[in-house]
Amino acid sequence: MTMTSNRQIDQIGEKLREGNKLTKDEYQNLIQWRNSFSPTMDYYHKKLKEIIHEDSRIAVAKRIKRIESIKIKLERFRTMRLSTLQDIAGLRVILKDKEKLERAAIAIRNAENTNKIKRLDDYHARPKEDGYRGIHFVLQSSKSRTIEIQLRTELEHIWATAVEVYGTLQKVSFKTGEGHEDWGEFFKYLSSYLALQEFSPCLKEHEKLNEKKIIKKIKKYILNLHVIERLNAVANNTETIINKRGKGRSGKYALLELDYKSNITCIEIFPKKEIDKAIEEYTKKELSFKEGDGRNIVFVNIESIEKLQVAYPNYFLDTKKLLKILATIVLKNSIHN
Repeated sequence: MTMTSNRQIDQIGEKLREGNKLTKDEYQNLIQWRNSFSPTMDYYHKKLKEIIHEDSRIAVAKRIKRIESIKIKLERFRTMRLSTLQDIAGLRVILKDKEKLERAAIAIRNAENTNKIKRLDDYHARPKEDGYRGIHFVLQSSKSRTIEIQLRTELEHIWATAVEVYGTLQKVSFKTGEGHEDWGEFFKYLSSYLALQEFSPCLKEHEKLNEKKIIKKIKKYILNLHVIERLNAVANNTETIINKRGKGRSGKYALLELDYKSNITCIEIFPKKEIDKAIEEYTKKELSFKEGDGRNIVFVNIESIEKLQVAYPNYFLDTKKLLKILATIVLKNSIHN
């Protein structure tokens, strides 16, 4: 099959941005182009596991961006062309703490002789206005497409997961400024609190506040928004269904599908030799989704079910670790006490 040109991809991107329906051929071309990032993703997945010591990381996960996520990003950035989107393929590394995160970032920088850093966004040193923290690299080797690598500490990951879970349940995107203002403020204060626990920079607007004042604000929002009750209801009411394809050793890839109306997470596991079948199944499911039907899906690698849930807890509506932190804030004022 002939590879689609950048010009054709950009035309498809414009139709996505404007909400126009794609033809069957356009959808197939888009899927083929998106899936062509898989070799790059596999290369960097292996590379990261080599340069970041196993004792430093909690999980390494990779994913191909969903069509719906591509559409949302094009809508947010009106001048962006689809062919220049730099996070079609993505890797996420969750590190145990701040020190491990900084070492991982140095290791990636030191590998630049063969892997060009096209962009670096250090939201760990300078958190986003909404409270997001982490370090993002956009890399490209001499023979590959671009890929985004996200580094997060465990606390940064817990915060980001909470935002995604609540956004999923409320059908809003805090990334784009949607959602209730009070919840946005709660997540901001929570971000600054977690940053202080890691001796990291908090949000600029909170720099003059001490930990005691930040805790006081968080307690107020926990009480007024019934945060713990709402998240606890979700955390204890989600069913997981696992379907394993093939025989023998554990699977290599998984389709992770969340139906958040019924609180069911389905995991379909594929062996490495059936990656083409897995991608085909992923494509069929994406095309079958309708706006507002309450389903999210992602195609990821898998080391184990446990690590899959660590890397993508939002697909399990998993807020248990956050609930422990919030309970401790209410009871003891600090997660270290």
